[in-house]
Amino acid sequence: MEYTVFLTQQPNTPWRAVVHELPDCVVEAPTRAEALEKIQQRILAIVSHTEVLRLQIPATPAIVGEPGQAASPTPWHWFGAFQTDPVLGSLFDEIERQRDAQILGG
Repeated sequence: MEYTVFLTQQPNTPWRAVVHELPDCVVEAPTRAEALEKIQQRILAIVSHTEVLRLQIPATPAIVGEPGQAASPTPWHWFGAFQTDPVLGSLFDEIERQRDAQILGG
């Protein structure tokens, strides 16, 4: 399986490797190579004792409204509001390009 590793170093700090898909998968090391080796070991330690599954729960979350206001049937009604916006894809691509350039020193 392939994991995305965020590998960073700030001036005068150790290398830090993080795998956001795995809870508590963070390591620090004095060198880049050591950080990569340690994160691989950490990933193996986590996944060797982890089961990934999806549960279907028949209950729905309680809907709570503010006092004096009607409760919204979907408290997160805004979620996905921009999914059809044609500009956002290129905007996020540009954000990632600039982030990668900064991380890689380019």
